[in-house]
Amino acid sequence: MVVVVCSLGLAVGAAAEPLPPFDGTMSFPNIQGPDGPEEFSWAVKLDEEQELRAIDDTHAGVYYTGPDEHLVFTITAGLAHAADGVNVPTTLTVTQPNVITLTVHHHAGNAAAGGAPFDYPVIAGAGWEGGFQQHTVVGPPPTEQATAPPVPDVCKVPHLSGLTLKASRRQLRRSHCTLGAVRGERSRGARVVKQFRRAGRELPAGTEVGVKLLVP
Repeated sequence: MVVVVCSLGLAVGAAAEPLPPFDGTMSFPNIQGPDGPEEFSWAVKLDEEQELRAIDDTHAGVYYTGPDEHLVFTITAGLAHAADGVNVPTTLTVTQPNVITLTVHHHAGNAAAGGAPFDYPVIAGAGWEGGFQQHTVVGPPPTEQATAPPVPDVCKVPHLSGLTLKASRRQLRRSHCTLGAVRGERSRGARVVKQFRRAGRELPAGTEVGVKLLVP
């Protein structure tokens, strides 16, 4: 079983202070300018025969290392975006045996805009690429008023494996999804062992995502 507690991530380098525990999310203080920090770290509390490993540049995993070695759950790099909605690249690394470090790559500027500085502040969460755009609409005579159709939100199904029900509901809300049927044990310490919509799928806003809970 992996025990995680909610807390705010701090920049790497504050060695004198203990790192905050990882709670399933990667919220970090708003980055106010190009001189702001890029790295934020959290400590993952591991039980006996558990190990934290890097999977790729955006994923890490907690593995059970006993006789039937297996992946307990996956941790995905948190997203970040600039004030105009442009996504800021992020990567995730394992920097100590039980520490994950999220790097928000804002110092190099926006590669899609030739390295131009991002529009600060840079904050946690998915952006809306391109920001706001102004359009002039030629409409009918003043007796009628044309309105642009609303842009629907999209439910992008998040990774929920290993999260508590509370953390799962928070992740779903941030992704414009809703919690669907909950199966299994709703007891203290129960975590998601299965989700009934594949992570990463883009579905209509408000789509329900069912989960199955189990006490490790």
